[in-house]
Order: sequence, then structure tokens, then C-alpha cells
Amino acid sequence: MKNRVLVVLLTICLMVGALAGCKSMPDELADAVATFTEQVTRITDQTAEAGELVTKAEELIASKKPVADATTLSKLQSVVEEVKENVVNFEIPKRPASLNAINEKIEELKSTDFTEYIDKLKNAIQGVVNSQEEYEMNDTLVTKVDGVWGVYEDGKLVDSYTGIATNENGTWYIKDGKVDFSFSGSVDFAGKTFQVTNGRVK
Repeated sequence: MKNRVLVVLLTICLMVGALAGCKSMPDELADAVATFTEQVTRITDQTAEAGELVTKAEELIASKKPVADATTLSKLQSVVEEVKENVVNFEIPKRPASLNAINEKIEELKSTDFTEYIDKLKNAIQGVVNSQEEYEMNDTLVTKVDGVWGVYEDGKLVDSYTGIATNENGTWYIKDGKVDFSFSGSVDFAGKTFQVTNGRVK
């Protein structure tokens, strides 16, 4: 009798163990699928951000706005091509069927990170923007029309211009086309920080 009870108990233990083992596999698979999805989402977001930056960069290049340093444009073009090839055209993998294959693909995805490319593109874009602003500053003169000091084109105030401009009397902070004599503080322009007192750059 005792032997029968022992056999029954052992059988029950084996069945419970088997069921537990069967249950852990779907849980492990579900966890792997969730992790795979997270990695794919991360990379998809990065490639989307890179695509938007490439569009912005190409618009900047196509604008043909003059720059103080032409190398900033060639550098941007080079980075755009690099990002297109390595990031924008990256093929997001489909989820494999087996657990082992999913885990292998997860490790591949974890080692895939496009942050460095994105940062490089952002810096190259900013370099061109700064160079365009620097050109504007060097090419923009402050003159006086009807008693108002500012930036003029064909006798009309360029009220879209805010930045730094110069004349024979010095360098000035321009706001909405006019020298802002009331402003004192720091101004970031063309990749530099200018200290301004009463509208005049020190």
C-alpha cells in the first residue's frame, strides 16, 4: 500500500514538473518576443530620426545660401551619404520563429546603435547653419535711415533679420532689423557667444 502511495506521489511530482517545464517555455518565448520588439522599436525610431535629419540637411544644401566656410557644405554632404547608406537604408529584421533564433537576433540588435551617426549629422547641419550666419554677419552692414540704425536692403528695413552685424563704428546686436540699444547680455550667433552692452558687441 505504501509503495502504491509512493508511486502515485512520484507520478504527481513528475507531472507537475513537466507542466511547469511546459509553462516556462511560452513565458520565455513571450519575454524574448517583447525584448525583440523593444529593440526593433528603438532602431526604427533612430532610422526615422535620421531620415528627418537627412531631409533637413538636403534642404539646407539645396537652399544654396552662402556660407563663410565652404568646407562645412562638403562635410555635410559626406555625412548625409554616410547616414543614408548605414542608417536610413538599414533593413529592420523580421522576427524569427524559434526562441534560439530570436535570442540571437536580439543580441545583434542590441549591438546596433545609430546614435553616433545621428549626432554626427546634427553637428554637420549646425556647422552649415553657423557658417551661413557668419557669412550674413560679415556681409551685413548697419546703416542709418530716417534716424533709425539697422539693416536695410534697397532702403527698406530687413525686419526678418535678428543677429549680429557691423559697420565702421563697430559690431552690433540686431533685433528685427534694428540695432537694439536697450539690450545687454550674451547672444549666440554663428557658433559663437557675443557679449553685448547697450546693443554694442564688446
